Amino acid sequence: MKYTFYALMMALSLISCENNDNPHDDPRPIDKEMYQFEFKSYTVNETILYRGAFGEKSNPQESILSNYWSLYKDPAWKKIILNLKDNSIQLIAGNSADATYSVKIINDSVLINDNNTNKPTYIGDFNKEKSTFTLKRTLQYMKRESRGNGNGLTVVQSVSFGTTQYSNMFGILFITPSDMTKSEDEVLWSNIEYYYKKL
Repeated sequence: MKYTFYALMMALSLISCENNDNPHDDPRPIDKEMYQFEFKSYTVNETILYRGAFGEKSNPQESILSNYWSLYKDPAWKKIILNLKDNSIQLIAGNSADATYSVKIINDSVLINDNNTNKPTYIGDFNKEKSTFTLKRTLQYMKRESRGNGNGLTVVQSVSFGTTQYSNMFGILFITPSDMTKSEDEVLWSNIEYYYKKL
C-alpha cells in the first residue's frame, strides 16, 4: 500500500512536469522585457522668459505657452512601447508621427540614437519598479527684432526631446540678455514632462 501511494505521487509529479512543457498553459509569470505605456498627465516644470530692451527675466504662468505651442498639453504620442529585448522604443500617435528608435538605458535615463545628431539624445526616464515612463519635451523660442543694419527679423522656434537650460539658449541669437536691445526681443523656453503608465 505504501509503495502504491509513492508510485501514484511520482506519476502525478511526472504528469504535472509534462504539462509545464506547454508554454501556453504555463502559469509562471513571464519576465517582462516589453512595456506598453499610455499617456496619463503632464506637468510644466518651468517656463523662463527674457524679454525687452534689457532682457528682463520672468517666470510667466503656464497659460503663456499657448501663444507659442498650442498643443503643449497633449503629447504627440499617446502610447509608448519600450522593448528591452531588442533595445528599441516605439512612440505611437496612430499617424505619420509614429517613430521607432534604438535605445540605451543608463540608470533610469532613456537615450535614443537619433539620425539627425551624432550623439545620443535624452528623452526621459523609465522606472522599472513602478512601470512608468516620463517623456521629456522642451519648447525653445527666440525672436530678434530687425536691427536696421541688414539684419531683419529673426524667429527660431522648436519643440524637441530633453530639457533646456540657459546655456542652450544664449550664444545663438543673443550672447547674453544684455544683447537684447529691442522692446520685442524675446528668449523663452519651457520644460514639460509627460507621464505614462503601463497598460
